[in-house]
Amino acid sequence: MDEFLSEIYIEVFKQWILMQSNKNLAISLSDDYKTIAIKNKYSTSQVNFYNMNIVEFSVENLIKKEVEFYLHFQIKNIKHAIQLFDEMLETIKQLTNKPALKVLLCCTGGLTTGYFADRINQITKLLNIDVQVSAVSYNNLYKASEDYDMIMLAPQISYMYAKVCEILKNKIVLNIPPAIFAKYDVKKMLSIIEEERNYKRTLAKGMHKPLKAKNMQPSGVKTLCLALIRNSNRVHIVYRLYDENNSILENNEIIKPTLSIQDYYDVIDSMLAKYVDIKVIGLSTPGIIRGDQIISMSIKGLEKISITHDFTLKYSQKFVFSNDANTIALGYYSSKENCSSLSFVFQPVSSNSGAGHIVNDRLIAGHHHVAGEIQYLPLSYSKDVLELHQTPEGAIEAMAKTVTSIISFLDPQIIVICCFLITNIEELKKEVAKYIPKDYIPEIVLIDYLQEYMLLGTLLLCHQD
Repeated sequence: MDEFLSEIYIEVFKQWILMQSNKNLAISLSDDYKTIAIKNKYSTSQVNFYNMNIVEFSVENLIKKEVEFYLHFQIKNIKHAIQLFDEMLETIKQLTNKPALKVLLCCTGGLTTGYFADRINQITKLLNIDVQVSAVSYNNLYKASEDYDMIMLAPQISYMYAKVCEILKNKIVLNIPPAIFAKYDVKKMLSIIEEERNYKRTLAKGMHKPLKAKNMQPSGVKTLCLALIRNSNRVHIVYRLYDENNSILENNEIIKPTLSIQDYYDVIDSMLAKYVDIKVIGLSTPGIIRGDQIISMSIKGLEKISITHDFTLKYSQKFVFSNDANTIALGYYSSKENCSSLSFVFQPVSSNSGAGHIVNDRLIAGHHHVAGEIQYLPLSYSKDVLELHQTPEGAIEAMAKTVTSIISFLDPQIIVICCFLITNIEELKKEVAKYIPKDYIPEIVLIDYLQEYMLLGTLLLCHQD
């Protein structure tokens, strides 16, 4: 792009943002003309302008102290920049319109807590208190909890407190005092909620160092690795640029409510603007990669991707695509000594499980790239498998049958699992032992952080012959 036009685009876009009129937002330009701040009661946002026409958007939730939206891109036309800015404004709007604190009450069936929640909401509406209270049965707690800040357990399930805390590590979990619950004492209930809200808890976030593969040789080329990670509210593209010796040059991510193919382009274009000599680009993604197509991603906006049309015809770099479970399996295997076979199983709350397998030091994808698609196993469950995924007890049943199937077919040295509803490996082994002798059960490892394994596995696949 002509440098003169690029600078004009930046200035036009900057002035366009400053001209936006919104009584709920305070918009200001920094003294160095490089940052536009956008603030309100619920969020603080920034638009930063960097060299080479790189623009960065970020939105921080002031209540949760979390980044809700983040991306940076190389501006090539005003229309695309405005579209991304509108997405950022929509995130700010959602934070403004939703209550500052969402509380979820839980009891055995959700009936008594439902009545209590209604009474609390009547008072909060009358007094204009920005708290919203809902209720749910215990069987639906873990799926529903993803969108709430505080979980409060009724006395009849207070014995589950320790287990709920262990599973919902990043939530405030409380037992409702029996005297308050028995009288449906709204005043005292709101007092407890307010006290917890004002008590600033620091939720420990583990530091995860980049992994190194055993016996990995320098690649000799710059390699960009991208991994798509989804949760209930947001989708992330984490990306890392490695140099010729596999050292990290750049490490960042995009955080958005939804993604489109253009978001991949924005990452790739911004990296190519800074590092024109990138030779290989690897993408780790959910879904089945078959021939030229990536299908069954279950992500709105990315339902079906044509590798040739959407990537290889657009860029001159070599592209390598892989299923996310496969890259995690390869990344874990490559970071461990004395391991020649393992299986990785990811069992989410709201969708089907997936697996990746290493056999005799080789990743097994299968002829149609469906090796590891657990959804196709003809297993018998006590209820629909997606219902089982929503409770700790059901998750144990589903995972045990998956693990038993893997042992029967592959007999790996290690089985690595990721399922946030399973916190006790011994409980899982006990369930597996119902189907297969204990002597045949391998080491089972529980992990809760996938990003580093995905990136390492993607890097390795980029440089396999």
